[in-house]
Amino acid sequence: MNAPTTDRGSPTLTFRGGGWVIALAALLVLLVFAWSMLGPIMGRRPTGDGHNLASYGYDLSTLLVPRESLTPSGNPRGFLPSLDAPAHLRGAEMRVFNENNRPKYVVSTDRVLGIVINGQAHAWPLSMLNVHEVVNDTVAGLPVVATYSPLCDTAMVFKREVGGAVRVFEVSGLLVDSNLVLCDKSVEKAAGQVGTDAGGGSVPTAHVPSLFLQLERRAVAGPLAAAGAGLELLAGACITTWADWLALHPQTTVTLRDPQMIRRMKEISYARYFLSDGLEYPAEPMRPRESLAAEGLRLKSPMIAFELGGVWRAVSVETLASRCDAERSVRWTVDGVPLIAHVPAGPAVARVVREDGQPLHTVPSLLFALDAVLAAREGPTALEVIGPPQRVAE
Repeated sequence: MNAPTTDRGSPTLTFRGGGWVIALAALLVLLVFAWSMLGPIMGRRPTGDGHNLASYGYDLSTLLVPRESLTPSGNPRGFLPSLDAPAHLRGAEMRVFNENNRPKYVVSTDRVLGIVINGQAHAWPLSMLNVHEVVNDTVAGLPVVATYSPLCDTAMVFKREVGGAVRVFEVSGLLVDSNLVLCDKSVEKAAGQVGTDAGGGSVPTAHVPSLFLQLERRAVAGPLAAAGAGLELLAGACITTWADWLALHPQTTVTLRDPQMIRRMKEISYARYFLSDGLEYPAEPMRPRESLAAEGLRLKSPMIAFELGGVWRAVSVETLASRCDAERSVRWTVDGVPLIAHVPAGPAVARVVREDGQPLHTVPSLLFALDAVLAAREGPTALEVIGPPQRVAE
């Protein structure tokens, strides 16, 4: 005789039957949601909606550039995290570093921003600068900020001490003529940066950020603009290849990447932008394309700007490459000063130095940015399309 069957009905979800998995998943969803809301609840919502200038919260009462030229980038303040107090690696150790880490960090043909400070050569790979644009660093004991504006391919290194304080910078979320606008997000070391509370005690004063336009090298809005503060540009900065920089400076150090940004470093590239004719954001004034073509130039021609006697000039990297000798060098004279350009093989890069070894302020940048920002605000920039080596170019 068969045993009677029991109708068990639909299975009941219990902890013993696996319900704990769903309960745990629900708890995790709630935790993630709570974490995502923590910033807005505690007032840490990203500042700036990407479109409305007023949403960024900057003090524009002292704005020193035309208001219509100050453009939201479509991103909030600090949308690219600045790299602060990074570690360094000796350049001679890079090969071993690349053998032990994937993906490789810097290889021979990669472009780097290089400079010598107090006798110490140092480099920041552009692949790393792409994802930060601002690196608050210290080289040879000097607090510096390495800045890179990828839309202009402009690289500049400044002292971080401004207005009597060592400052920490980040991207502001704003642009002027496609050029990077920084803001000082905090003060690292300052004298007299305290106020007095109701009881007469000392309390830190609230920090009010100022805006700085990279190519203008000065504060353009905020308290430091009102005080007429500028950024002190360090001489000798260049964009060159890693192989060239390491051969020239075997003792160089390199700023290490943030491991959390490795994936983003692989994803961000401006190669197509550099080859295209268009701009992502407006820039004025610009030279007519027809006159540029007659000079063998483009809006995005890579240039090296340099300062002699308070006057900024610029030379085309592509022209230098077409005129260099067997040693990949070009010599010419400007305003009686002999200059040498070294043009490494590979991407469009060059180093311009004075033949007498004196410091020379140089700024690698695309042509349109030099016209729209540097020349427009400091007077005409003479673009030296040099002749054959050894020939004086006026």
